[in-house]
Amino acid sequence: MTESQLNPEEIDTKGLIACPECDLLIRKTEAGQGIKGLCPRCGCTLFHVKKDPIERTLILSLTGLIFFVPAMVLPIMTLDTLGLEQSTNIIQGIRALFRDGFHMVGVIVLLTAVIVPLIKLTLLFYVSMALRIRADWNNMGPTFRFYQRMDEWGMLEICMLGILVSIIKLIDIAQISYGIGLFCFVSLLIITIVSSVSLDEHTYWSLIEGPSR
Repeated sequence: MTESQLNPEEIDTKGLIACPECDLLIRKTEAGQGIKGLCPRCGCTLFHVKKDPIERTLILSLTGLIFFVPAMVLPIMTLDTLGLEQSTNIIQGIRALFRDGFHMVGVIVLLTAVIVPLIKLTLLFYVSMALRIRADWNNMGPTFRFYQRMDEWGMLEICMLGILVSIIKLIDIAQISYGIGLFCFVSLLIITIVSSVSLDEHTYWSLIEGPSR
């Protein structure tokens, strides 16, 4: 795929994209499904137009929102120690951190495992729905840009790693029963990762900005 190499000092930079690796300015082009755009200087992938990107992302974000509440409030596991059973979920774990005096850790876990993932899914669903119904909303550009910035702060996988470490440490001293909340959380984690990886940002920005821009 051939791209035009331009000098920003000589022309208007509207309608150009910058390579994330070498900062080369390249003219935006329309591309069909399956087309991958590469930087002519360094070979970095600029975009990859995927099949039905809006519908796929809309379904993934909606599914993630459906799984979010049960993943947070349903029991992840139940510990049975000498006949005493105790269940816990994500929200109770965060409350325990604050109760035990680990306020900074509690704030970090609350942000990265609860607030940020919820905001990401909500913003992605909002923009995807707006593009799907072809709504001309002026705030779609700032909303999608805010989603891209928030994408770096969602760390459900770190929370999942903490759950796995807890299971390994407790498996020898207690009988562990896995709750439905764990399966909902794993599903939420997978959906969040897949939605971020499969998101076609090039198509989204092309539709948000419109052909006139």
